[in-house]
Amino acid sequence: MDMAEIPVELKRLADFHGHLGPYVLLGYRMGLIARRYFPGKFFATVYTGTEPPVSCLIDGVQFSSGCTWGKGNIAVKEGGKAVARFYDGLRSIEMSPLDTIQTRIDAVSSYESGEKLSLDLHQLSDLEILMIREGGTETSDRIVKL
Repeated sequence: MDMAEIPVELKRLADFHGHLGPYVLLGYRMGLIARRYFPGKFFATVYTGTEPPVSCLIDGVQFSSGCTWGKGNIAVKEGGKAVARFYDGLRSIEMSPLDTIQTRIDAVSSYESGEKLSLDLHQLSDLEILMIREGGTETSDRIVKL
């Protein structure tokens, strides 16, 4: 795929992360949803652990949500799963890829096929790629005070 065909926001994401792949794209979309859901400050916990490729989700979340290592409002827990929870101390939402999407990601075998899948997923609506669940108070996950 010619980089000229990639939307500008995805070019910026790819520049930030180093390449465009399905996990960084999913994290990016999760962060955008969280920013719409929470009007003020909020936090993220990502359950990927630190092993690529699933840990690429972390960069996508940081890029779009404003939850970053430097601000201390993101935590990474072991789990090896493409799951992120966002919370503001009152409400929380948790997101993960739909099983059909995870199956497509698991079939990726190269950077090129990962980039193509990312562009395909970008064309889909949030509910076509993500399971989004609302939850209760996440006091146990609080990292710093609001």
